[in-house]
Amino acid sequence: MSSGDLKRLDEWWLNIHDGAFNEFRPVIEEGVILLEMHPNMAFDQSFIDANNLTSLSFLLYFKQLDDVRVYYEIYQFTGEDQIKYILKATKNYRELKSELNIYSDNKLIQKTENAIRFLDTITTSHIALMNYMELYRDVKERVSYESKRKKVTKRRKKRKKNTRSITIKVYNVNIPPVPVSEKEKKAYRRMKESWTVRGHWRTLPSGRKTWVRNHVKGNKKKLEPNTYHF
Repeated sequence: MSSGDLKRLDEWWLNIHDGAFNEFRPVIEEGVILLEMHPNMAFDQSFIDANNLTSLSFLLYFKQLDDVRVYYEIYQFTGEDQIKYILKATKNYRELKSELNIYSDNKLIQKTENAIRFLDTITTSHIALMNYMELYRDVKERVSYESKRKKVTKRRKKRKKNTRSITIKVYNVNIPPVPVSEKEKKAYRRMKESWTVRGHWRTLPSGRKTWVRNHVKGNKKKLEPNTYHF
């Protein structure tokens, strides 16, 4: 996503839910988002000037751990096909807490207060994007995807390389520069009232995994039959 896309997504997110946010419901449980960000979205001007920052590009890896916790890894693009590890974090959206681990060798962020603000900016974009994709899941002009086959090679010590083919989904999200309509706000409110959750493995704080069956969250009476996740 370009910095322009992020700005329009941020404006959409602020307008669609009127500043309120209840449940975090990702349409994709695990994936990677490529982000181009203007520094003033995540840092104050003194930090930008001190580090001579211009446009920054990041790779955000996310994985849903359970209903309220998401694990993140953030990398910065430092050159063509080169990335540098910045930080990792587990964010609890119910308690609004984060477990943060900053990579000491990164040159962008060293102080915890800067890392927290940066993490909040990046993860807010993730939340907004998941909600955007859910609301417009049937509008191909806004959300579309294609499946691609890719060969992945694992290197093992004293063993032959293990190469296998996997299928990945590449999503294309278009955010037009148009205001949010009242119809869209109503559709968003209906979407948040009730939804289905597909069966998934939940990782407990102890590390043990347990299977969670398909179930309905929110007001079951208002569940729309065609509500689904990608």
